[in-house]
Amino acid sequence: MLLAQLHDQLAPFFPPYARKDLHTAVRVLAHALQSPDPHHCPPEHYNQPLPQLYRLVEDYLTAQGKGPHTIRNTKNNLSRLFRLAAQHQLLSLAPVSLTPHYNHKLKPPRPGTLDKQRHTPNLPYAQWPADLQQAFLAFHTWATAPFIPGRPAKLRKRFSTLAGYQRHFASYFGYLHHEEHLTPTFDALFDVDLVTKYVRWYVNDRMKKATHSLYGFLTQLLALTRQYRPLPEVRAQLMTLKKSLPPLHPAYDKADAWVSLATLEDIAKATWPRKKPTDFRTHHIQHPGLLNAVHASLSLMLRLWVYRPYRQRNIREMQLGDNLHKDMHGTWRITFRGEQLKIATKNGRPNVFDLPFPEKLVPLLEDYLALWRPILLIKAGHPDSHVFLTRHGKPYDDIALIRTTKELVYRYTGKYWHPHIIRTVWATEWIRQTHGDFYTAAIMLNDRLETVIAKYTHLLQEDVAEKADSLIEARYTQGK
Repeated sequence: MLLAQLHDQLAPFFPPYARKDLHTAVRVLAHALQSPDPHHCPPEHYNQPLPQLYRLVEDYLTAQGKGPHTIRNTKNNLSRLFRLAAQHQLLSLAPVSLTPHYNHKLKPPRPGTLDKQRHTPNLPYAQWPADLQQAFLAFHTWATAPFIPGRPAKLRKRFSTLAGYQRHFASYFGYLHHEEHLTPTFDALFDVDLVTKYVRWYVNDRMKKATHSLYGFLTQLLALTRQYRPLPEVRAQLMTLKKSLPPLHPAYDKADAWVSLATLEDIAKATWPRKKPTDFRTHHIQHPGLLNAVHASLSLMLRLWVYRPYRQRNIREMQLGDNLHKDMHGTWRITFRGEQLKIATKNGRPNVFDLPFPEKLVPLLEDYLALWRPILLIKAGHPDSHVFLTRHGKPYDDIALIRTTKELVYRYTGKYWHPHIIRTVWATEWIRQTHGDFYTAAIMLNDRLETVIAKYTHLLQEDVAEKADSLIEARYTQGK
């Protein structure tokens, strides 16, 4: 059917205030497709992958001098139109054809990335003096041990948190060693004069601005002087120093890394092996099916992320039997408890995050566990209970998981995607589609409701002016 006919059939399903915007969006699409109007726009013109239609609409509206607000509103209306068309079986747009045509080895630096020459000259832990290493290990033990007399249990920290402390301290100790020509000590962390000199050098000479890393360093020092070595006067001076820092500004544009859930699922589908392990000839290959086993692991991982926005730590640490298991009814479930989660307790009790494994993905999961994961274990040469394994049969660490998944998604999209943004994308798409269901988003993110509301309330402010204008115009028309 013509684009105008498609519009006429679906417009009644839109609320009255949105129909004028829908009509405008359809007219814009027709013009972007080089048709004079929707009545002269046949399906062979508009039946294209939605991202391709988006690009045409963006180019057309940009050439007309329209701003990002109008462009987003137009795209949203078109997206809703074609979703309804698919639901009513009137039309299914041509699928996106994904091919891995971006070379991650040639990936340019992401816009906003700091010049490597301006990075702080770190002093790696291996180069710390022996007494400094011992002092840090003592702090590490105090912070991570299950029980320390006199330390409140709530002050126990995760190992990943201490890794962050070590990275920030390496930057500070590097400054002391390379710039001040001093031997770094643990006590230097509490020397306000040295810390102030470091902050001044970092902002004025090295980075030319304050960074999240510097704010993190000072936040950790404040924690040290309150928890591990209480020094009220030093802490007060550090708080004053932190308040004097210039404000932070986003270094990156999220659009550079934004990949929709639908695109992520398409990448996962394209990555899943086309052959079974038995289809591989073994006399020429040392480890037959190994590369395909890795692809199966990554494919299942991405598809699971589309349905369940877990933190990458939970994906890495997920284990058979403990986290991934069958309940008494034979249903696959994923369960994390207490310190396996970022929020270990809720309402004074251990936090238990228990969700069924997505039913649609169960066949893939069982194929992976029966056919592909054993190949990865053969490569390892020893048993391992982690669900997702590298090509060496080992569990992913954070660096390996981030690097591997970033490279995979970049090859298909050219986007600077990273695992943590999946949570933002998932919540954003859900809240937009449900017109503000923050409660479900908080459950799926395993986050506090107030945190989710604070972070995503701005989504409800989108297109407010257009909705108000449409309502006022409708009342004005009725009054006439």
